[in-house]
Amino acid sequence: MQRLTDATVLAVGRLTLAATELEYLLAWIGADQAGGDPAAVFVLPGESLRAARGSVQFAPPEHRAQFIGLVEAAAMYLTQSQTALRAMWFESGRVNAATFDEIAGLLLRCRDQLQALLDEVNHAPTA
Repeated sequence: MQRLTDATVLAVGRLTLAATELEYLLAWIGADQAGGDPAAVFVLPGESLRAARGSVQFAPPEHRAQFIGLVEAAAMYLTQSQTALRAMWFESGRVNAATFDEIAGLLLRCRDQLQALLDEVNHAPTA
């Protein structure tokens, strides 16, 4: 493993927090899969994404495709974050602060888009 600069260590922290925030939001989305308890979903590795994938299949029809697309984007960004972190343990894996910050930005934008969609659906007037 390469020696990490302070900037890279801080960027890894930002990436870790961004991924965790997104996973918690996914747990909240998938909470109906655990009796409405997002914490029960969140504590199991990988369960937040699995539960969210199941829940968005029941989203309102006019928002379902957007929810599915954002949850699948979240899956891709979470995979990218894990891949970048694991790359630090390989001699050829040259990752730096900019790489981690770029992925953290993707994670946070996805979180924000999911939250905005949830807010829109939850505050939409019902007929």
